[in-house]
Amino acid sequence: MSGTQLMSAAVLRELRGPITVEQRPRPVPGPGQALIRVRAAGLCHTDLHLATGEAIAPPLPIVLGHEIAGEVAEVGPGVDAPVGQRVLAYYYDGCGRCAWCVGGMENLCAAPNAKWGFDTDGGLAEYFLTAARCLVPIAEQVSFAEAAVLGCSGTTAVRVVRAVAEVARGEVVVVIGAGGVGLAVTQVAVAEGATVFAVDPHEPSRAQAIRYGATAAVDPRAADPVAAVLAATGGRGCDVVIDTVGNEHTPGQAVRMTRPRGRVVLVGYTDKPAALDVLEVVVRETILRGSVGATLADARAVMAMAAAGRIRACVAGEYPLGGVDEALRRLAEGSVVGRLVVVP
Repeated sequence: MSGTQLMSAAVLRELRGPITVEQRPRPVPGPGQALIRVRAAGLCHTDLHLATGEAIAPPLPIVLGHEIAGEVAEVGPGVDAPVGQRVLAYYYDGCGRCAWCVGGMENLCAAPNAKWGFDTDGGLAEYFLTAARCLVPIAEQVSFAEAAVLGCSGTTAVRVVRAVAEVARGEVVVVIGAGGVGLAVTQVAVAEGATVFAVDPHEPSRAQAIRYGATAAVDPRAADPVAAVLAATGGRGCDVVIDTVGNEHTPGQAVRMTRPRGRVVLVGYTDKPAALDVLEVVVRETILRGSVGATLADARAVMAMAAAGRIRACVAGEYPLGGVDEALRRLAEGSVVGRLVVVP
C-alpha cells in the first residue's frame, strides 16, 4: 500500500446505521474508465430508501450517491475525455449487449455492469470511478450542484414525460408530489406545452411548482385532490397523472382523476400495499405504466435543456461529507423543497 493515495468517502456499513467519513484508497482508472473529482453529489429519497433498506437493500458497506457532477481527474487507456472537463456521471452502466442496451434503454438492463450508488460505490466521496461512456459534458453556465440534482430528478422527468407518459401539447397533466422529481416533471411537462396541476401537502413546495409553471397547486390535506382535478377540468378528468410519491393512496387517486383512456404513470414507490381498484382501471380503460430511472440519452437531453435555461434545479442546501446523516434526516422529515447536495 506504499504510495497509495487516499480520499475521504461517506460510508454506510449497516442499514439505518450512521454514515461515517472514512479514508479509502483513491481508485485508479482502468481501460475505458475515468476518475472524477466530485464537486457535487445530490441526495434524494432513493438514497433514503437505500440507507434504511426500505424497498431497496444495497450491498454493505457501500458509498451511496448516484447524482454526481465533477471534473475529470484522470483517465484510463482508451479514454479521450480531457482532464478538467466538467461532467455529469450517468449512474447506470448497462451491459451494452442486451436488446435493451442496444435499443438505448439501459435503465431496463437486467444485468448491468454497475448501478453507482445502488450496488457499486457512488459519488459521496472526493473521487468517483466510472465508465467513461457514462460521462455527459456540463455547460459552463450550469453549476455542479445544479447538474448533480438534474442528473437524477431531471433525467427521470425527461424520461417519464417524453418517453413513458408521452405528454402532448395541450394536454392536462397532474403531478402528484412537488419534491425534487415532481418539480422537474412539472418543468418538463410545461416545456412540452402541457397545462400542469401540482398536488402536494407542503405550501413551499406548491409555491415552487407554481413558480416553475404549474397552473394551480392543490393541498391534499385541505381538499380532495380527485374532486379538485375533476372540478378544474369540468368533470372530464385530466389526460395524464404522473405520481412521483407512490404511497398507499396515490395510485388509486391517480386513476380516479384521469379521463377514460387517460394515462397514469407511477414513478414513486413504497414497500407497502397500494389501494388500487382494478375495476376502475378496467371500466375506464386506464393506461397504467411504470417509469424507472432514465437513459444516457435522457441525461444528455436534460443537460441540453439546462444549458438553454429550459429547466432549473431546485437546490435546497449544501452539506459536507460529514453531514450526510443530517441531510437524510431532513429528507425523511419532508421539510426539503427540492434537493440537497453534498459537496465533498
